[in-house]
Amino acid sequence: MISLEPPKPWPHAAVILSGGGSRRMGVPKGGMLLPDGRNMLERTRDMLASFCGQVVISGNPHGAVGHQVIQDLRPDSGPLAAIEAVLASGISPQYLMVPCDLPLLPAGLLARLLVGEDEGMACFESPTEQGLETRSLPCRIGTACLPPVIEMLDAGDRAVRGLVERLGPMTTKVPLASREVDLLMNVNTPDDYQRACQVLRARED
Repeated sequence: MISLEPPKPWPHAAVILSGGGSRRMGVPKGGMLLPDGRNMLERTRDMLASFCGQVVISGNPHGAVGHQVIQDLRPDSGPLAAIEAVLASGISPQYLMVPCDLPLLPAGLLARLLVGEDEGMACFESPTEQGLETRSLPCRIGTACLPPVIEMLDAGDRAVRGLVERLGPMTTKVPLASREVDLLMNVNTPDDYQRACQVLRARED
């Protein structure tokens, strides 16, 4: 069950992942407007700012100002390259990594990732018809994870899911209930966007 209480302040940095080509959407997702007038990146920023000590943007800031922006050290290499650049930045010992295209994600659910070993990683695990599925993003991750990230990218492996497997016991898997899975819906296509907007309008009503 999602806590209705605001999460406790977290002293480390949250990172909005706002790179990528948005090929299936056709336009950059972070700049797409939601029913309340904010774009998806702004909505994510406001949610993270409610309980994180600092909000950093990885990629395109889509007009958001007042935040440090980190660009990938390896352009066009996917979210694992964004994680590499963030972990190498020295901004914080830990980071909460959140894609900009999760407009239904509430702070109370996301705050559950602030667990486990500080130097490791924490991510969600959700039920499916085939069993449990590990969801590599969003995640909490410590700077000690940088060496395996570099090794994977050097070897041509760009899958964040592979990092979860590589870290093994350094990864804490946080269980989700079936009714919570939809809160992690990625907006990847115009149809996804329309569905997310319908849910957000219903919440306002």
